[in-house]
Amino acid sequence: MIIKTIFHKAATIVMAIAVSCTAICGQNSPSFKAKHKIAKGADLRILDDNIWDYSKDTIPPKWQAIGEDPRDFVRAPQFARLITDYMPDVFGLQEYSSHMHNEFYPKVQSEGYVIAWESQEDWNNTPIFYYPKTMELLYVYYHKYTPEQWCNHGSKSFTSAVLKRKSDDKIFALINTHLWWKSDKAQPGSTMARAAQIRLILAEAEIIKAKFGTIPIFIMGDMNCEENTVPIQQFFQEGYVPCYKAATVYGDNNNGHHICSPTDGYSTQSRRKGPDRKTGAIDHCFILDVEGKTEIKVFDCIMEEYTVKLTDHYPLLIDIRL
Repeated sequence: MIIKTIFHKAATIVMAIAVSCTAICGQNSPSFKAKHKIAKGADLRILDDNIWDYSKDTIPPKWQAIGEDPRDFVRAPQFARLITDYMPDVFGLQEYSSHMHNEFYPKVQSEGYVIAWESQEDWNNTPIFYYPKTMELLYVYYHKYTPEQWCNHGSKSFTSAVLKRKSDDKIFALINTHLWWKSDKAQPGSTMARAAQIRLILAEAEIIKAKFGTIPIFIMGDMNCEENTVPIQQFFQEGYVPCYKAATVYGDNNNGHHICSPTDGYSTQSRRKGPDRKTGAIDHCFILDVEGKTEIKVFDCIMEEYTVKLTDHYPLLIDIRL
């Protein structure tokens, strides 16, 4: 009887360990196995980047002079490298052309990623991608900004997605956007156009809250204006917090922008209004956490050397405890 009791206790302990491991390991973000692993205490990773739409099949003279090639078939493997090096649970891109899609998507598909909104009549330049082994897509919506005068060729839009982590059923929302780009001097009314586009984003966030309750909502993308401008101040008025300010372990303060264009080639020099996020950043990541249960551990501006010649925007990384 004693031997049987010991056996049953041992079996119970082994089963408990197995169940515990399944629960813990099952919720692991793919970034636990990435080259650059997720921050300690975090369990969700989001990546954001404007990847510069250069869809031409020619090499600009400036790039020829420096012996570099910015065509999509050259850059796409490097963007795929970015994803596989960091392995986010979900990522959003801006200036994502159909031309780049043909080169890039098969590469991340082979790593297990899926695009949340397949483009139909309108090409989605602001897609969201997720990792279906750990995430379930509950909701997705795409909106192209109108009228065309504030959208230039359909490139300005937002995509929203609500995702559920399969292991623990925790839910969060992500909205990825690219706002109108010109200044008021170049095109009068531009600031108010961006402000109106953000009102549409905030309305979408309210729809998500009505459907799914007070889940954490992340809003990110190239917003083409600084933190102190009228458009961005709307986020603060609605209770959103910049992720770099919310970060409890590390919040990178770099403005996230540098030279990379057909006429300039590329360099680490920045031409933004200021060197830090408050005065110079136009790529923003916000969180609305009504329940106060979500912790931003790390907000990082990825400034690896190979990324400099891919786009004029440094990729942004957020490690979160959901």
